[in-house]
Amino acid sequence: MPEPLTPPQASKSDGSPRTIGVELEFGGLTCAHAAAVVARQLGGTVREIDRYRFVVDGTALGAIRVELDTQFVHPGETTDPEQRVALERERMGDLLEGALRTAIGEVTALYLPVELVVPPVPVASLPELDALLPALREAGARDTGASPIYGFGLQLNIDPPDLDPATLQALMRAYAISGAHLRREIGVDWTRRLLPFVEPWPRAYLRALLAEETAPALSALIDTYLTHNATRNRDLDLLPLFLWLDPSRVRAAVSDPRLQPRPAMHYRLPDSRLEDPAWSVTGEWNRWVTHVERLAADSERLRAAGADYLDRLRGDRLSDWADQVAAWLGL
Repeated sequence: MPEPLTPPQASKSDGSPRTIGVELEFGGLTCAHAAAVVARQLGGTVREIDRYRFVVDGTALGAIRVELDTQFVHPGETTDPEQRVALERERMGDLLEGALRTAIGEVTALYLPVELVVPPVPVASLPELDALLPALREAGARDTGASPIYGFGLQLNIDPPDLDPATLQALMRAYAISGAHLRREIGVDWTRRLLPFVEPWPRAYLRALLAEETAPALSALIDTYLTHNATRNRDLDLLPLFLWLDPSRVRAAVSDPRLQPRPAMHYRLPDSRLEDPAWSVTGEWNRWVTHVERLAADSERLRAAGADYLDRLRGDRLSDWADQVAAWLGL
């Protein structure tokens, strides 16, 4: 397993280490079985909340939730029948829903992933989480490539160095520039590309973001994002972060009750590939560092790459952009 790369800004403005929260999806195990595997590998005590949600308290990485990744199976969380149907449709995707319902009777248990939710931990702790992956594999956990109805992902909740608009804008611009190469390097599974959850930022937003010559006020940064991205379905979802920073502004544009505030960038793009012994959470973090953090910290290279990409966006000359990104990043 690789060692986690240290980003250019390894500490927050208060001197504390930056952290990463992790959400890992997989199939093949019940929530109870997966929680028992976590406790054996990382220590702690399993606590049952309901049939589809467990908490493993006191692990080496804090309290880890193991739950079925939907709201309608947890008592008291979603009681409205229309909302339950909407949630189920969202996970399956409109393109798959009709065929799956016809071909497979009770499909819920087949396509919904178990989700392992790790609280924010220091970057240096990621190898401890990677040590859990072989135990899950041996227990029978399956990843997104195991079935055409699986679309399982790895999600990283990345703690920015600070919440200053200039810092956030630099990270956002670096991600906008690097996104095409990240998608190609990851090789995002077709099932996840078919579902809506990892849609890229629209080109109109990329043009608006890259055209900003100086960092705007936080309110303007958020307003421009909301104009083009008033949805959770983005490969880099900034709604939780912006909800943390300006709740009334975000709630006025997005009414989704599932949206919760947190001071982190919600990076949804990587696949869950835990059946591959060479794959790791650390490896996906390292991709983020090489593609986003390092570019964001290099103001001159960021400016030049942004100007080049903006020119190509305006002229619709994007066919070789992923190759150009690799050259910009020295990859």
